Amino acid sequence: MKRLFLFLSISFFCFSVLSAQENTQPENGYILTEIWKAKPEWYKLTTEQRTDFFENKINPVLMQTLESGAQIIGTAINNNTGGERMDYQFMAVWKFPNKKSSDQLEKAAKEAGFLKYFDQVNFSGNIIPPPALNEHMVKISK
Repeated sequence: MKRLFLFLSISFFCFSVLSAQENTQPENGYILTEIWKAKPEWYKLTTEQRTDFFENKINPVLMQTLESGAQIIGTAINNNTGGERMDYQFMAVWKFPNKKSSDQLEKAAKEAGFLKYFDQVNFSGNIIPPPALNEHMVKISK
């Protein structure tokens, strides 16, 4: 309960300060956060089979995505030790010109067989400034 109160207090403070400095209109772009972990099928593959999968299936998808104007903001291996740690191993954060571009990557990765070997969840949305996010959080209802 203390964490929630602290989070809401900080968020409200940031909202109050930033809303005076920034507008709450959407910025250009779309963010996709992919979070995934290996399935048992991945562990059954040899190192050579895994390398082949990335070289011949996944890398072409990534190159096509980058050539279409997407940017990889960052990738990470999960080493979070906090109580809120998710049981996923890897993540990537992408910036796209629009939602359609993000949807194309998700579709292409699925068609390449990524979901056969990895359990993946995604979170995506239009890029908005912090005051817009805070305003939405304050006004949200069930």
